[in-house]
Amino acid sequence: MAEICDFQSLLTGLMYYRPDDPIEYLENCLKKVRELGGTEKVRWDTFVGQEKKSLPPLNGGQSRRSFFRNDSPSFPYRRYDRLPPIHQFSIESDSDLSETAELIEEYEVFDPSRPRPKVILIIGGPGSGKGTQSLKIAERYGFQYVSVGELLRKKMIHNATSNRKWSLIARIITNGELAPQETTITEIKQKIMKIPDASGIVIDGFPRDVGQALSFEDQICTPDLVVFLACSNQRLKERLEKRAEQQGRPDDNPKATERRLANFKQNAIPLVKYFQEKGLIVTTG
Repeated sequence: MAEICDFQSLLTGLMYYRPDDPIEYLENCLKKVRELGGTEKVRWDTFVGQEKKSLPPLNGGQSRRSFFRNDSPSFPYRRYDRLPPIHQFSIESDSDLSETAELIEEYEVFDPSRPRPKVILIIGGPGSGKGTQSLKIAERYGFQYVSVGELLRKKMIHNATSNRKWSLIARIITNGELAPQETTITEIKQKIMKIPDASGIVIDGFPRDVGQALSFEDQICTPDLVVFLACSNQRLKERLEKRAEQQGRPDDNPKATERRLANFKQNAIPLVKYFQEKGLIVTTG
């Protein structure tokens, strides 16, 4: 790990300074490593100084006023000394959520010495009854039930106040967006590994889009069956409003509900088509 950190630190320094003589720069960095007492003392920003380079003016040195083509008092657009705050944010990968880069560890989810359990995925819009139907199927066949939403909510409750990563994920979910894909997959994998004796597993609420489906197949397995719970958008909205009154889930607030329904509408057709082409899906509702 020290060698990885050393390499990352050197690379960061090279990208930051872009020295005319990279070899000389690297030699100086290695000298500093020896002075520090070895690679275990090296941080990712060891070779980045506190000073900041000043950027050249955007307009080639012109005054700020002459930057605008029309600088008369009748200029129709308001100008800001500072940009207004941006309240939205997005996180594309788990690396954006961690203080340091982490290596993704590959491991077997299922015990190769045992028959792989049957895996059934239950998908549908928010409020379509995925949890209810998943439990019925699990009880009917003696399978284990895994609620992806519940996994994430429990993790948020226990970590949101003390862990920056889960604090951000909590905000994402509360805003009606999908949790980061790799984080969700990791939680599913860890849950499955805790039930090695399962003859079958019913997974409620995953995947939500084709990207998640591909990741699930790549890192876990190809499902044996996918059940799609079809429900009209209006019916979904009514159920979510009722659930918000009864359960008070943070992601059932009006703003999040609209966003979740929009995400579902955008992703549902490609996702269903993907599983149809593989001959894995059954639609009910």
